[in-house]
Amino acid sequence: MKRYWLVVLFLCCMFVVQAQSGSTMTINHEGKDLFIPPKKIFNFHLPEPAIPTYTPSMNLRMDSMLRAYSPDIFETSVMDRPMDMRVLSGAYQPFFNVYAPMLRRVSPMAFDFHETSMVTLTERTTWLTTGQQQTWPGAGGVTTISSGMLWKTGDLTVYGGGFAGRFYTPFNSSPELFGGAELRLGYELTDWMTLRGWGTYTHYGDERKNPHLMMNPFYYHTNVGGAAEFKINENFGLGVGVNYEYNHLQRRLEPQYLLYPVINSRNIQIKMW
Repeated sequence: MKRYWLVVLFLCCMFVVQAQSGSTMTINHEGKDLFIPPKKIFNFHLPEPAIPTYTPSMNLRMDSMLRAYSPDIFETSVMDRPMDMRVLSGAYQPFFNVYAPMLRRVSPMAFDFHETSMVTLTERTTWLTTGQQQTWPGAGGVTTISSGMLWKTGDLTVYGGGFAGRFYTPFNSSPELFGGAELRLGYELTDWMTLRGWGTYTHYGDERKNPHLMMNPFYYHTNVGGAAEFKINENFGLGVGVNYEYNHLQRRLEPQYLLYPVINSRNIQIKMW
């Protein structure tokens, strides 16, 4: 009889172990045993909602028109373009493009520029190159490139170089070329006084046929002169001098007396050169 109950107890334990084989046994904070049943995944296979979106009829018509639109791309070869658009270099793109005529009509000075490059050769010598274009509506314009060497030793500063470019005025139908050379000197005599001298030779061709070259002060002119600058304080000074400019109509040098301010602040600098 006792053997019979042992067999029954053994079978019951087997059923309990089999029933709890997928469960997890743990102990809670009170020290009691907890049996967590296994996780089950239920696949309900719910159908996706098929709710039609609302689109106004006007948008549908516009969308269909845009889908059917095919732009007409007009392609031209390099030889079919105007002469000023055959230059493919990127350096010319600001000046030769389809918008250049429109920009010039809006502002004749739209393409004016002033660029300067400085290359230090030695401790006392620097090579300067400057390119600029200036336009004065109704009075002409000039495009210039100048290059020269600046040498400084102690209180003495010397600059020498040349320039070339093209110009146009109301008196010439097409731009013409010009060129020349210049020399500038500067010497700091004392802490409060600086002496300056300059000389420029400019060749414009037949200058007697164009009086505008003499009247425009922004053009290069053949001249020679000197000045003395007096320092009043760290940012302000005063300069006096005389400049002899060649009058190509009278064929002689005419004096021009100078009195100008010298400003040397952080944001503004005004001096002879």
